Amino acid sequence: MNARLTVATNQTSGCKIVVIGAGFAGLAAVRALRDSNADITLVDRNNHHLFQPFLFQVATSILEPAEIATPIRSLLQEMPNVRVEMREATRIDLSRRVVVMNEGDDLAYDILVVATGAQTSYFGHEAEWAPHALGLKSLGDAVTARNRLLKAFERAELEPDPRKQARDMTVVVVGGGPTGVAITGTISEFTRRTLASDFRNIDLGKARVVLVQSGPRLLPAFSERHSAYAARALEGQGVEVRLGVPVTHVDAAGVAIGGERIAAATVLWCTGVQGVPLARTLGAHVKPDGTVAVLKDLSVPGHPECFVVGDAAHVIGPDGRAMPGLASVAQDQGRYVGRLIAARLANTIHPKPYVSFTPSKLATISRNVGVAEFRGRSIIGFPAWLLWGLLHLRTLSGGGHARLSILANWVRLLTTYRRSGRLIVEPCELAAGRGGHAPPISQIPEDTAIWRR
Repeated sequence: MNARLTVATNQTSGCKIVVIGAGFAGLAAVRALRDSNADITLVDRNNHHLFQPFLFQVATSILEPAEIATPIRSLLQEMPNVRVEMREATRIDLSRRVVVMNEGDDLAYDILVVATGAQTSYFGHEAEWAPHALGLKSLGDAVTARNRLLKAFERAELEPDPRKQARDMTVVVVGGGPTGVAITGTISEFTRRTLASDFRNIDLGKARVVLVQSGPRLLPAFSERHSAYAARALEGQGVEVRLGVPVTHVDAAGVAIGGERIAAATVLWCTGVQGVPLARTLGAHVKPDGTVAVLKDLSVPGHPECFVVGDAAHVIGPDGRAMPGLASVAQDQGRYVGRLIAARLANTIHPKPYVSFTPSKLATISRNVGVAEFRGRSIIGFPAWLLWGLLHLRTLSGGGHARLSILANWVRLLTTYRRSGRLIVEPCELAAGRGGHAPPISQIPEDTAIWRR
């Protein structure tokens, strides 16, 4: 521990702690400092904590945005020593112990916790593919995906050309991990069960849903038995599962996989993650994927006052591979670092080095079908789906009201296939209300927001 950190940690107050990111890891670190008198600043570019595992359910109209996002300030209102700032950090200067901000004053710190999460990777094709293949990392991503999906079917309803109509009714999901499998099965069910009776000129039973996986099987982190089960379940719902074929091109008209061209109005990108640009400013210890290689106490080598946790950290698990980007992993690392900092501040015995663990593997496939590898047990079907839902609800930060609201939506889906938010509310409607005129749907931008019913 260097001299400056020693001075800061020899007192219970006055230590300036900056936490960047209010995701699972950042919030866990802050909460672990509940009994500390340190001056804590939590910085995030959004004003809400997002429950990312449920983003696909917002994108497919099962849940509303407010059900999976909670204001950060409300989560920390009982911690008067925590100040929340809605700003974006652009660079970390380790030598000066300063976080450079995009606006306002920069933040000096004695101790820094970097919990910036991860962002979608298009494997070097961000500029060409990202505008057409939507990722699912933010609330805005989910709302935009839902908007694009619903609007495609509205265009198909009005389209006289069979080829263009078929394109509007085609959805391609890239990536066969848990998110890709979950949203593929949900979209297939959504189009064939929920929306089928809403349209008159198109037969949504003929909607085409394609799941593309570059590897040899779905859910590669799961057992081969579960991978095969997921593929059979999706194919049973009418999904076209393409394995072993990488995407070679994406544009506004669709995708190319291998030598095949698929015309599609909606392309969702559910594969590939990388560290955010801020993490790369930490220098030589950044891995090629943008994550930061940390020491056994999750600190940056040579800088015991700077910690990296969650998806931004490169931590080797018991199997010799990097720990996966899961909420349980992020929370565990955040709690560890928070307790370590609290121990330093109180001059008590420091926690032992961080011990990685093998997290449970859970994946949902459709409204009552899932797979799980939980505490050494293999579970499939409805029990796995139920376990997935209960464990995620327990992790949700929105409190009892949010849990009850989500449960009500799930029960409705199980019994009726009905979903809540299916309205497309265009900004042009505000102009129309003042005497303006709304443009035809073919001229409306695809990323127009959808709001709550």
